[in-house]
Amino acid sequence: MSSLSFPMRLQENGLLRRSERSAALISLLQMMARTPQGSWKACPNFGLRDLFEDARLRADAAQLAMERINQSLTELQITGYAVTEVVRELSAGRDVDTYAITLEDISSQERITTSVVPER
Repeated sequence: MSSLSFPMRLQENGLLRRSERSAALISLLQMMARTPQGSWKACPNFGLRDLFEDARLRADAAQLAMERINQSLTELQITGYAVTEVVRELSAGRDVDTYAITLEDISSQERITTSVVPER
């Protein structure tokens, strides 16, 4: 099934570009990692950058990130998917950590894992 691509782009025919749903969701997660919470008024829970930046000081950061992503999916009316795991990956010598996010298709139980870096 195709979905709108992120970032949103127009095709030459004036229609919004589309991609596979899993690719669109991965792009959405990557955008969330780079966006601070509260910067998009239409979806207050959208954005993880601030949480990931302070994650080394918070033991519950991964759990909060998972909850915030799932709340954002609900607010955006993206149904049928849920984040089941957020894990900080080892990243020696980096100022910014990398996170593995696992997204599950609820109907088929297919899992997609992507790595995100909350760059500034």
